[in-house]
Amino acid sequence: MKYKVIAVAAAAGLLLSGCGGSAPESTSSSSSVTPTPSEAPKTIPNLAGRPFPEARGMLVAARIEYEAVGIDGKMFAGGTGDASKVLETEPAAGEKVELGEKVTVKIDNTQGAVDAAAAVKVAAAKRAVRYNFKCSASESAITAKDNQSFNSVSKIWAASDFAKFKSCDLRVDGTWYRDKYTLEPDEAAVVQQMGADGGDISLPSSAYGGVLLLCALPPKDGWDTKYGEYPSGGPKVRAEAKAAAAMCPDAPHIAELVRVAGGVPPAPKTLMGDGTFVVGRDIAEGTYQVSVPAGANGVHDCYWERTGPQGGTIDNDFISFAPQGPVVTIYAGEGFVSKRCGSWTKVG
Repeated sequence: MKYKVIAVAAAAGLLLSGCGGSAPESTSSSSSVTPTPSEAPKTIPNLAGRPFPEARGMLVAARIEYEAVGIDGKMFAGGTGDASKVLETEPAAGEKVELGEKVTVKIDNTQGAVDAAAAVKVAAAKRAVRYNFKCSASESAITAKDNQSFNSVSKIWAASDFAKFKSCDLRVDGTWYRDKYTLEPDEAAVVQQMGADGGDISLPSSAYGGVLLLCALPPKDGWDTKYGEYPSGGPKVRAEAKAAAAMCPDAPHIAELVRVAGGVPPAPKTLMGDGTFVVGRDIAEGTYQVSVPAGANGVHDCYWERTGPQGGTIDNDFISFAPQGPVVTIYAGEGFVSKRCGSWTKVG
């Protein structure tokens, strides 16, 4: 049996080499793989002065590997910032590098500075929508249906309806300003200064919201006496006005904020309606006449009275009908009372 196997194998060999041919060459990898020529060295482009994003694109297009290093000598582990520029490269521009060899790109920035700038942008984006004002032409923006929404006081001032607004409501990060919310550092600093100036900061978040609303719209007449102190409202309202004036120096009503912040009494008015007034303090002395409303048939059932500093009537009159409106002259230091007369205007 053994000799038969050998014979068969020999016969097979003769068949494979028949007609004078020889056996095929070996197909091992050592003899069949053709060597690939290495990629040519790359020339480093001149990147100095270019924004890093542009320089990075040039390196990628040239198939040159790189690493970014800041002016502190530390490698960037994250973004380099769009404003960063290339100072130089190592090796220098014009030199050649082999495939896989890294070029060091030196940038006029640091990872810390880039991260800090990015954090500022994120904070600014959050702050841009932190405040939500709803302003209305009605006396109560809380219940009004004609509210307009704003994210900053400057946008309120720029609104086409600004002159019509009578009230604004405020939410801070979704929380009503009179409720408790967390103040950011700059907001807390405003409240801290208010406290130092004698303001009411028993609820810091509400105090800060109040300053924002004071920035938003011109305050109503008599607002500087809302704590019952005259002539300039005392330390509480002065502290609020001072904070608002510092925070919103471009407010259309900055003069009023500065006046109250400085404790300056309001100038006597030259217009008045019905009520009780101190001449020279609430209203200026002089001659006044009731303005007859357009289309009205004169003034009816009007009563006015001048009183002395300690009381007592100096002069008075009850007017059942005045086609052109009554006229009266009042003097500093005395009181003046008007009932059912309408609007008085200083005419002399």
